[in-house]
Amino acid sequence: MLFIAMIYLFVCLPFLCAIVQRNNRQFIQLVGMLINLVLVLGLTILVTFGLTGHVIHFSDGLFQKLFLLKFIMLITIIQGVVLVTRRWRQKWLTFELVPVTRTRHWFSWWIFSGALLISVGYFLLSASFWTKANFGLLTPEQIVYNLRQPMTGVDDGFINSFIGGPVLGAITCLISVFLFCNYIRHLQLLVTHKITHHLELKAKRFVLVSALLFCGLTTVAAIKIDAVGFYEYLTANSPFIEENYVAPNKTELTFPKQKRNLIYIYAESLESTATSREMGGQMKTNLLPELTALAEQEGVHFSNSNRSFGGAQQLPGTGWTVAGMVAQTSGLPLKVPVDGNSYATDKKNHFLPGVTSLNNILDKHGYQQKILLGSDATFGGRRSYFTQHGNVQIDDLLTARKDGRLPEDYYVWWGYEDSKLFEYAKESALELSKSDQPFNLTMLTENTHHIGGYPEPDMPEKYGDQYSNVIAFSDHQIVEFIKWAQTQSFYQNTTIIVNGDHLGMDVEYYKKIPANKRHAFNLILNAPKASQVQTKNRQFSTMDMFPTTLAAMGVDIKGERLGLGTNLFSTKKTLIEEKGLKKVDKALSAKSKFYNNQFIYDK
Repeated sequence: MLFIAMIYLFVCLPFLCAIVQRNNRQFIQLVGMLINLVLVLGLTILVTFGLTGHVIHFSDGLFQKLFLLKFIMLITIIQGVVLVTRRWRQKWLTFELVPVTRTRHWFSWWIFSGALLISVGYFLLSASFWTKANFGLLTPEQIVYNLRQPMTGVDDGFINSFIGGPVLGAITCLISVFLFCNYIRHLQLLVTHKITHHLELKAKRFVLVSALLFCGLTTVAAIKIDAVGFYEYLTANSPFIEENYVAPNKTELTFPKQKRNLIYIYAESLESTATSREMGGQMKTNLLPELTALAEQEGVHFSNSNRSFGGAQQLPGTGWTVAGMVAQTSGLPLKVPVDGNSYATDKKNHFLPGVTSLNNILDKHGYQQKILLGSDATFGGRRSYFTQHGNVQIDDLLTARKDGRLPEDYYVWWGYEDSKLFEYAKESALELSKSDQPFNLTMLTENTHHIGGYPEPDMPEKYGDQYSNVIAFSDHQIVEFIKWAQTQSFYQNTTIIVNGDHLGMDVEYYKKIPANKRHAFNLILNAPKASQVQTKNRQFSTMDMFPTTLAAMGVDIKGERLGLGTNLFSTKKTLIEEKGLKKVDKALSAKSKFYNNQFIYDK
């Protein structure tokens, strides 16, 4: 923001004053200064890149004394070279900007059209960079899905960031380019080399140049968001889901005589990446000491390598919260036809009406079901998915406000913090356990959401950055709740599962870690089928958690598969192990007519 303010103060404002006052002399002087500024700074950046191998950033210590001194010396030398070169050039070639001799209308629609093209191109480019910076590993499904969803419940910070970035930038670009180029029409450039040439800005030529620039900016934006993959997603059809899908409602499921309770914790953006390199993660220090200790002492953790900790691969259609929930409860990715179901954003549509989910199955077998979220459950269609599948009771930010647990205007981060979530979860678990019916208590944490996470007031600051501290504190909060649950009378007959809903989206935090080194965390506690299980060197996705969850509750699954998921407690290979990650990834990236007809469109 400081940089933008400086640009406005020292560049835009003087130009605006000259244009308003129609002061040709001042405008011409400013153009000369601007050209000199761009030239000198550009050369400085190029020289710096040549000497150091990287481009100057404000984070490099621009305001540190030593860096500032070197920068001033370098830019002074380059300015001197530019002045000497200009003196030498003026001996045989001169440029002069002067007013045109004939009168022109102050407004040109051609200039406005060109400026509009440039600003739209800038918006698309800026939006693509903003999207990648804020959401990281994007897929076409995620883009299409979120474009079709209402903004209810979304964090205001993202909206403000988008408005203050791409939107405001595009508006500024439109106004600046139009005013500047429209005024330039009243000037002509005299180029003298033996004879003098008169060059003027032709409005129609400007539109042509603007169109070319628009195409260039749009192309870069398209590459940034993988437009080729987007096109394939919309046009190609893969039979993969049809060939491999196992319908849960047609599969024999045998529950134990004493049905087990389930506590399922979706840990926002939790990755095994947060463990140390020695353990299988990517950090210098283990940020999940309590969860990993619990896993080693009494839990089951499935790893993709021979290290103690790894996790699930993130496949297309599973990489954001509601998609992760759908994957882990139905064994399916969340796919979106552009012209199809709007996923319950209006009363005419339903959320995956053809899907039989974990919640449908548990509802059929008499389970009480409740989900706690520290945000508005409406966001992303979560309310629709859980209420339409298994009659799940929603306890979210709006519920807590309505029943008086929180003030009407209470709002931090995405709603309320995780310390409150776990307190409410304790109350809910005790209440549900009073019934003779088994229960399924699901919850979604929020503190580790990007960007940077939410630091609660009592969060210890053990590490040098906020997000690491938030991850470590979330580790403590989750285990603290689990240890509380283990002291309760219902625990003996309760399976607890902790699973990352998807990979983290904090691009800056994970920028040095390759995508193939990142995996969603998982932990299963108190599962009756936990003995003699292959937990290492398993290649699997979060969709495999669907049948694995039922197996962890003591349910026998005929064929060991549900949806596209495989029971990891069994010896049966997952689809990734059978067919390879690349093949599965590519197949799920394409459109599936079977998926659309079978699961999305209302029956």
